[in-house]
Amino acid sequence: MTLAVENLSLTLGKRRVLEGVSLSLMPGKVTVIIGPNGAGKTSLIRVLAGLLTGTVPSGTVPSAPNRGQSLKGQSPTLDGIPLSALDPTERARRIGYLPQNGAPAWNVSARELVSLGRMPHRSRFAAASAVDEAAVDAALAATDTAYLSDRPMDAMSGGERARVMLARVLAGAPQWLLADEPLASLDPAHQLDILALLRAQADRGTGVVAVLHDLTQAARLADQIVMLKDGALLAAGTPADVLTAPLLAKAFGIAAEIGRASDGGMQITPLERSADLK
Repeated sequence: MTLAVENLSLTLGKRRVLEGVSLSLMPGKVTVIIGPNGAGKTSLIRVLAGLLTGTVPSGTVPSAPNRGQSLKGQSPTLDGIPLSALDPTERARRIGYLPQNGAPAWNVSARELVSLGRMPHRSRFAAASAVDEAAVDAALAATDTAYLSDRPMDAMSGGERARVMLARVLAGAPQWLLADEPLASLDPAHQLDILALLRAQADRGTGVVAVLHDLTQAARLADQIVMLKDGALLAAGTPADVLTAPLLAKAFGIAAEIGRASDGGMQITPLERSADLK
């Protein structure tokens, strides 16, 4: 169930935010998208989620209220089928999307919010089944939020809300889990929990795509890293291939020390801005 884009370009208003991006992502793997601020990371993950869809060879994005948005190139495909050709409910079953700094529209309890993740699996007016309830329980447990089940969303910390929002996506059991900065607002312990959860999802066959800013965490989590700069694909490959001193200097304008931690994992320490950018 490959998720792919080919020669993709995206314009928002008068600004080109993606330029000629081609990717083929595999299920059962973790792909981490990195790049400096404004590189196009959020735009790319939204395209992959089917939230910005276009036609071949070009067209106005039909789901966008802003007519200044347009996408050129091949429409994103899931196992060769354009996402734009999928019924929205079917797409929601297959692709779960966790937005950056997502917030619920209503002040419901955590359990009520997570239960919404099961909506694509139920007919419109059907009550939750035993399978639905079990999926909600499992998602709450996986994100360490079961204790929040009855708590309203506005009575939680930012980190608690972030974990409940992820639980909502997990409850839907998507084939692809796309998360835009899933570690934002989380303390170090829960960051490690979410990284382990994303790894476990991939090990069970789910395709995982995540935007991360911490380069060491990206190196430890990813099977493949996609590096963007100015909307273009600068590099894609294994962490060892992409997280090199020359590429980090080119993408972020930094000099970095690349080593190994005591457990053998990559350790990337930004030291200073590259001399040519000072």
